[in-house]
Parts: sequence; C-alpha cells; structure tokens
Amino acid sequence: MTMYWRSSASHIAIEPTGEMMAERTCVPPDDKATCAAAKATGAVACGQSVSGQGYGTQVRRQFQRWFVAGCAILGGLSLAACEKQETPPRPVAHVTWATPVQQQVQGYATFDATAAAMNTVSLEARVPGFLTEILYKDGTQVSKGDLLFVIEQDQYKEQVALNQAIYDEAKIEFDRQTTLLAQKATSQAAVDRARSELQQAQASLALANINLGYTEVRAPFDGVVSRHLIDVGNYLGSSQQGIKLADIRQIKPVYLYFSMNEMEVLNFQRRNQGGTKAADLVGKLPVYAQLQGQSGYPYVGVLDYAASNLDVQTGALQLRAVFENADNAIVPGLYANVLINYGQSRDALLVPYDAVQRDQQGTYVLLLDADNKVERKDVTIGQRYDSLVEVTKGLAATDKVVINGFVTLSVGQTVEPQEGKLEPAKLPGHG
Repeated sequence: MTMYWRSSASHIAIEPTGEMMAERTCVPPDDKATCAAAKATGAVACGQSVSGQGYGTQVRRQFQRWFVAGCAILGGLSLAACEKQETPPRPVAHVTWATPVQQQVQGYATFDATAAAMNTVSLEARVPGFLTEILYKDGTQVSKGDLLFVIEQDQYKEQVALNQAIYDEAKIEFDRQTTLLAQKATSQAAVDRARSELQQAQASLALANINLGYTEVRAPFDGVVSRHLIDVGNYLGSSQQGIKLADIRQIKPVYLYFSMNEMEVLNFQRRNQGGTKAADLVGKLPVYAQLQGQSGYPYVGVLDYAASNLDVQTGALQLRAVFENADNAIVPGLYANVLINYGQSRDALLVPYDAVQRDQQGTYVLLLDADNKVERKDVTIGQRYDSLVEVTKGLAATDKVVINGFVTLSVGQTVEPQEGKLEPAKLPGHG
C-alpha cells in the first residue's frame, strides 16, 4: 500500500517495506522552505530523491494517532445522534367503550326477486271496423269496466235492430200457432216449426248484441293501461286472434318471484321446527321486500305460492309472494330483495359491525380491562342486524368493547376511556 502526502510544492510517497516503511522525498530545487524541511527529515539535497526508514516510521505513528483520534470523534458523534433519536412518550389515546346490546333476534335469509303483474291482458278488437275513440290517457290507472276503445257501431246497431224485428215476428207467429193448436185449428208440426224459428231468431239477436258489445273495449280489472298501439281512424280488419290495441296490467296487488337453491331449501327446513316446508307456509309466512337503494324492508307481503319440485334445469325451487302495493311503487320488471325469517327468536349479544376487526389469526374485538388497558378478544360472529352484528361466541354481557378510537390501538396500551351506549338494532323484517 502506498500513502501520499501532498502540498503545493512537493509530495512524499510512503511505501511499506516489511516492518518499516521506506520513504522517498522529491523536492523542487527552487523551494528553499521545503528544501529545509526535507533536509530536516533526512533528505540529502534539494531536487534529489532519498529513501530511508526513520521518516517512514514517524509518518506511520503520526497516521496511527490521527486514526485513533478520528475514531474517537466519530464515536462521540454517533453516541450524540443516538441520544437525540430517543422515542418520545406516546400520548394517551381517548376511546369510547360500551357493553354489548342484549336483544332478542331471529334468523333470516334474503333472496333476489323480480316483480311481476298479478294479471296481464292484451286488449284486442274482436270485430272489424274503424277505430273511432280512445278514451284513456296512455299509462294511466283505470278501474274495472272503464271504457277504453270504441269501434264504429252503426252497422252493429242496425244488425241488432234487424234481428230484433225477426225475433219479434217469430214470437208472434209462435204465440198464434200455440193458440190455434189449443183450438185444434193447426197441427203440432206447425207449432214446432214456429218454436224453432223463434229460437233461431232469439240466437241471432243475441249474436248481434254480442258483436255490438265488442265495439266497446273495456278494462277487465283495475290496472294500468299501456300506450295505445293503433290510432283513431285506422281500420281494424277481422282476425281470429284479434287486433291488439294495448295491454293492461294489474299491479294492485303485485307479485314478487324468487327462488331457493337446493342447499337453501334444506337449510330452511332444518331451521324451522319440525322440518316445515315452504309449501306448508303458503298464505302464512310473512315476506318482506325492499327495492334497490332502499334501507330496511318497507313492504310486507305473504308467501302466495311454492312450487312442488325443484326445476331440473336451474336446481331451484320457485316461490312467489304477493304484496298490496298501495302506492304503485313496485313496478313489474323491477328487481327487489326479499327477506323471510326462520326458526325461533333467541337472546343474543350484539356489537357494532365496524368494531369487529379481522387479521390472519381470525375475527376479534378490543376490550378494556380493569386498568384501562387494551386487550384482544377472539370472537365468532353471526348474522348482521342493521349496524350491529351478533356475537355467537367469545363475548360476555359485561365486557367493555371499544367502539370508537380503536384504529390506532395496540394490545397492552393504556387509554383514557369514555363510556358510550349502544341502541338496540332495528331487526330486518320487523318494521
């Protein structure tokens, strides 16, 4: 290893040679001050290069002294830095705690549902003729028997009048033949022929009245009528299937269709006492519904239908509930969520859902001990009720559960507690 010492006028190269170090000094001849220093260290003359061991030993010792001094300085600085990085004491955390809510709850299950009209009918023209009137506004609610469409009636009224006259004549002739038979002035065959003509005239009159009635299309039930499909003035030709004019749907009441898969069907039966089947609860089991974006289950209906078997293609059991739908809020085609309760009511402990935390070890809550220190308590949770969740295992009714300020807490930390109070949950399907 070669070490160099430099100045503006000269340099010294020190090279190790065994135990000692040899040095060579090269000094410019015109630098008298440096020459004098070189001679003092054993240089022969200015401008010459000399070598020796004394100067090398001296430089080595001086270097060792500098090295030891540098280490001492660095050690002192490191110690000072460590002293400055001491962690300041953590401020006392303020938290809110409460004991679990003790409340009776009941198990429930939710399903996706689709709304459908209770009745849907196509309003059709059953006789040919020009459409002369539309007596409703598209999309409005109508009552049973309201007149909606009128087809030209003149020809049908005349047909009724003609058949009425034929009937009247046949009636007179039948009465005359009956009187003559009593007087033995006519034969029984004449009476029978008159009776037949009367019956034919009566049937023709009835058909004429029926066709006249078909010129008026009325609402078959209370419902909402769709937009009209044919405008006034168009000719409605004859068709065996009829000419469609509009649709009417009964949405008071309204149906909600939903399904249970095989596992849900079996669970439902197990959770009900005696293995009660869905079909056994038709007309009895309350069904609660909510539309998208709604909170709670504001609509209450009853189970109206349960299929007798699971669909072989979908593996699901179709169910249907009926709802009054007084405000027409449940529109056919809407998606909804329905809830049904099962099993018996039971006592439960509930805590805020947000207070339940999870990590790789499982689900837990934070509690406070008698010294206001934080401790962890592993729990098992059940169903959620509003903003609370049932704790089925691991919690006592007297435990102080941290319900606010728990985000930055650690186990064993001492806190400043404040008591809070939890309100009972609003149970789904119970108003």
